[in-house]
Amino acid sequence: MNNTTNLFSLATKAAQKAYCPYSKFAVGSAILSTNGNFYFGCNVENISYPVGTCAEAGAISAMIANGDTSIAEILIYADSQELISPCGACRQRIAEFATPQTLIHVANKQGTIKTYNITELLPHSFSEF
Repeated sequence: MNNTTNLFSLATKAAQKAYCPYSKFAVGSAILSTNGNFYFGCNVENISYPVGTCAEAGAISAMIANGDTSIAEILIYADSQELISPCGACRQRIAEFATPQTLIHVANKQGTIKTYNITELLPHSFSEF
């Protein structure tokens, strides 16, 4: 299995555990750190919108809690026919731990995957690369 296949598998499994009773829109995210470790997260909604947690934030938190600090690749999966991209806050969160070489994949339930780099998604971030 290649990294993207592993990330897709982890992100889809994470999305199956998403807590999304209000939107019914499950999202999962998986990270491959530059140290070679995999982490994942899912969206967790809250009735007090927008207090929920994005899948990307959950995966990044798991990565940081385990001592890794740099993202090699991240895949964001939505249980949707459409490809989605990270929200603005998550783009900045990813940028905080990305390098210019970090790959950002977005995927849908048909298995369609599109890949970006951080400067394509967030051309004027607060981070310097």
